[in-house]
Amino acid sequence: MKIKPKNIAILTLLCTSFVVAMFNISAGIFLAVFTNTIINYILFSRQKSKTVKVRKSRPLTVDEFRTKEMNANPHRPYPPVDEFTD
Repeated sequence: MKIKPKNIAILTLLCTSFVVAMFNISAGIFLAVFTNTIINYILFSRQKSKTVKVRKSRPLTVDEFRTKEMNANPHRPYPPVDEFTD
C-alpha cells in the first residue's frame, strides 16, 4: 500500500500538535484545529454533488382538477357539472 503525501502531512501535523500541546496548550490546540480544518477541506472537496432532477408533471386542466377534487371529497355538495360548461 502506497502512503500518500497528504496522509503523511496530516499525520505529521497531528503529532506536532500533540508534542507542542505538552509544552504550550494554546499552541497545541491551535495546531489541532488547523489540522482538523485541512482534513475537513480534503473531505468536502472529494465529495460529489448529489443534485436530483425532478421531472415536472403536466399541469392539470380545469376539468381534470374538478373531477379529481370531486372524487377525493365525495361528501361535499358540488354544483352540477352543467353550470360550469358553456
